[in-house]
Amino acid sequence: MMSKDHSAWIALALLLAASMPALPCEIADFERVAEASPHGVAITSIEHVDDDVGYCQVEGTIANAEDGESRIRFRFRFPDADAWNGRFLMGGNGGTSGAFQGENRIQVALQLGYATGQTDTGHVRSPTEDWVMKELEDGTVVPNNAAIEDFGHRSIHLTTVVGKRFVDGYYARAPDHSYYLGCSTGGRQGLKAMQRYPGDFDGIIAGAPVFSLTRLNMSQVWAAQQVDRLNAEGQPLGNDELNLLNDAVLGACDALDGIEDQIIDDPRQCRFDPGILQCSGSESPPRCLSDSQVEFVRNIYDGPITASGERIYPGRVPGGEAPGGMGMGGWQGFIGSACATPEETGRCDYLARAWHQDPDVDLLNDFSIDNPDDVAAADDSFFSGVTRADNPDVTPFVQRGGKAILYHGWSDTNVTPTPTVELYEAMESTVSRKRGQSDFRDHVRLFMAPGMAHCGGGDGPNTYMSSVLEAIDDWVTHDRAPDSILATHEGRGLSRPWCPYPQVARLTEPGLDPNVASSFYCADPE
Repeated sequence: MMSKDHSAWIALALLLAASMPALPCEIADFERVAEASPHGVAITSIEHVDDDVGYCQVEGTIANAEDGESRIRFRFRFPDADAWNGRFLMGGNGGTSGAFQGENRIQVALQLGYATGQTDTGHVRSPTEDWVMKELEDGTVVPNNAAIEDFGHRSIHLTTVVGKRFVDGYYARAPDHSYYLGCSTGGRQGLKAMQRYPGDFDGIIAGAPVFSLTRLNMSQVWAAQQVDRLNAEGQPLGNDELNLLNDAVLGACDALDGIEDQIIDDPRQCRFDPGILQCSGSESPPRCLSDSQVEFVRNIYDGPITASGERIYPGRVPGGEAPGGMGMGGWQGFIGSACATPEETGRCDYLARAWHQDPDVDLLNDFSIDNPDDVAAADDSFFSGVTRADNPDVTPFVQRGGKAILYHGWSDTNVTPTPTVELYEAMESTVSRKRGQSDFRDHVRLFMAPGMAHCGGGDGPNTYMSSVLEAIDDWVTHDRAPDSILATHEGRGLSRPWCPYPQVARLTEPGLDPNVASSFYCADPE
């Protein structure tokens, strides 16, 4: 039975369709559509932007229908009617959000004719990240459940629901297809949509997904502790040492795929031992690595493992250590980041608020992966439960006919890529038991990007936005699953195919130009 609210939306859309082909870009007309929403929608601004692609930009807030406590900001952009491709694209966020993000992705989508949506996920960014907690009237500090729920999943869902209805009102017809595109936090948001809201999108593109945020955060605190100990010994890893390390890794593993191109095809096949760089005799850093530096590198590759042998989170894979040209900073990105600051604006301060609602908790010095109580306190926090997106059973999304492209850079030093492979394999196993392996790969495919850093950057092909949008649209519209995705590296004049996991790119025959994608085909790994 159709709800009264939904009926009101349909009636309004029919009225608009009968009176005009599309709403003018005026606030009064959009407010009429907003008033019919059951989610507490308010318009705050509207303007027509005359850019390469003219569009109507609408901003406002959503209070949500459950408790009305949300303050989810949204931004929609509707191309002029003659430029619209009939599709709606929801863009994802990064980090802890608190702002409209992913502008580069949105601009690519606008050029392709998409109506687009963005959200700040329900809070405004502040240096202290204090949005994760709130104080009650009696002075008790508790998790800010509404803001965390919005950040975890609700903001993307509600912004999508409202966005599709605005599309229906503005163009006097619903979008032919609705898509999602995001990386990092945005990748997690995409997985959450697959798992919790399988009907929101016909196609999802989710890159470098931070689907187990709390475990990643634990590994970041642990890494900060390793850095702190190394620095206390007066042996920090500087740029010279990182370049030395990266050169040694490439020397050991670059040619494993048959091509020496500064790209490691699959770092899991790299058996690099940092001990080959250990100083001997009169040698000293940065021409070699000290004993403590070698131990540090080994620890980072291994990842946080408790004294009892439990792996808290996978370690970083070989490749991408160099500080220059790797997007997101290579290893220097985490070596140089402050865990805590006097202003209480560091990662440890933020996590103390998220896990304990107490910025005075000293995670850098007091948190230990070897203490089960410390690990459980983080794992069992409200923040952890809401932000997890690790459910491998995406059968409802597959059954509905949804299509998803997952991707991750093999040289990502911010969010190590192996968990994404593990989750994909768990998805395949879970869904295949119910529907068959071929059916799963007809709906969900993973593309690992050799040499690419976090969502971009790196020495491998890292420009891909138009390609993945074209691939997901072709898959949804014509049921043509992507057998490869073209990616380029503009600075190196390089193009390669990304291959569907577990396939890898191989030269069609020896002697072909390795800088041209047409020289390669996707083959099963040896």
